[in-house]
Amino acid sequence: MSENLNIGQPEPVNNQSVPPPPPAIHPQAETPKKGKGCLVLGMIVFVCILVVGCFTAVFAIGCYLASTFTGMPEISSLENGKNKFAEELVEGNYFTSNKIVVVRIKGVIMNAEGGFYQVADSAKICEELEQARKDENVKAVILMLDTPGGEVTAADMIHHKVQQLKDDGIKVIACMESVAASGGYYIAVGCDYIIAHRLTTTGSIGVIIETMNYQKLFNKIGLQSEVYKSGEMKDMLNGARPRTEAEKQLVQDIIEEVYNEFVDIVAEGRKSKNITVEKIKTTEIGDGRIFSGKKAKELGLVDELGFFEDALFKANDMAKLDGNYKVVTYKKIFSLGDIFMGSKAADNKIRLDVPGMKSWTNMIEPGKFYLLPPGL
Repeated sequence: MSENLNIGQPEPVNNQSVPPPPPAIHPQAETPKKGKGCLVLGMIVFVCILVVGCFTAVFAIGCYLASTFTGMPEISSLENGKNKFAEELVEGNYFTSNKIVVVRIKGVIMNAEGGFYQVADSAKICEELEQARKDENVKAVILMLDTPGGEVTAADMIHHKVQQLKDDGIKVIACMESVAASGGYYIAVGCDYIIAHRLTTTGSIGVIIETMNYQKLFNKIGLQSEVYKSGEMKDMLNGARPRTEAEKQLVQDIIEEVYNEFVDIVAEGRKSKNITVEKIKTTEIGDGRIFSGKKAKELGLVDELGFFEDALFKANDMAKLDGNYKVVTYKKIFSLGDIFMGSKAADNKIRLDVPGMKSWTNMIEPGKFYLLPPGL
C-alpha cells in the first residue's frame, strides 16, 4: 500500500504542522527561595540605619564639643562644678589665670528670651555675671552696652549683680556703644568707670508707662467692653474707657516712685562728679532727654570718651594686672539633649515696620514700667 499511516499522531489541521509538546518538568526540580531576597534587603536596610545613626552620633558629639571648646576656652572651677557657660578666649595670654570677662548687653532689656526682635535677656546676663563673680580668677568685667533700656525690674536685677561684683572686689567697667540710654544708663551708672563713644546716645533718665485708649474706635463700630472687677482700680488701664483722675494720679505716683529711685542710683554712682539728687531733678540731666557721649562727658554722666581698647586698658589698670591677663567671653553650653531635641526656637512673628517708629517700641507691653528713651 502506498499510503503513509501516521499511527498515534494527530493529523495536521489546515496543512500546518503541529508544534512539539513542551518538555516535561522534572518533578524534583527546585524553585528559587524568596526568603534569601528578603534577608539581603533587610541587611542592606540595617547597614544604612547603622551608618546614619553613627553619623548622627558623631555629628552631635562634635557639635557639643564645638559649643564647649571653641576658641581655646577653659571651664572655670566653681565649687558646685556646674557652669552654664564655657569661656571663649578673645585675646591676651592664654596661660595666665587672670581674667577680664566681657559681657554684652545688646537689645531691649527684658526678663525674657528673644523672639523676632533683639532682646537682652536679663536672666541670662545675670547668670553670666554670677559665674564671673564666683570665679576667683576674674579680676575685672567689661559690660558692652548697646541698649535703649527696657523693663525696670530687668534692668534693676542686672544693676544688683553689678553691685555684687564690686562688693567682691571685681572691677566693673561700662563701655557704651551705639546707645546706652535710660535702662542702659541705669546699669552703667552702677559700674566703677564709664566709657562712651563720642556719638553714643545716652542719658534719658526717666520712667515711662504706656497704654492705649480705643473708646472712640469702639463707639464708631458699635462695640462695648464689659468688665467685672473686685475693686475700683482693678481695671485702671482699661483702654475701652477714659481714665479717671484718681487712676491718673495713682499711675503718676508709681512713676514718681520709680523715678526717684533711678535718680538716687544716678546720684550715688556719680557722686565723684558732684551730681546730686537736686542737680538731677532741677537740670536737664533728669528731665528724660537724651545726650550724645560728648555732651554726657561734659555733664559728668560718663568718665571718658573712647572705644573698647580704652575700656580694656582701664580694666587692666584698675585691677592692677600689669598686662598679664586674658580676655574671655561666655558661650552657652549645650547638652546632647539640647542638640537632639532642639533648643527653644524663636517664635514665628510677622514684622511690621511703621515709618517713624522704632521696631523695639512694638515690644512694649501695656501696664509695665519701662526705662526707655523718648522717640528713639
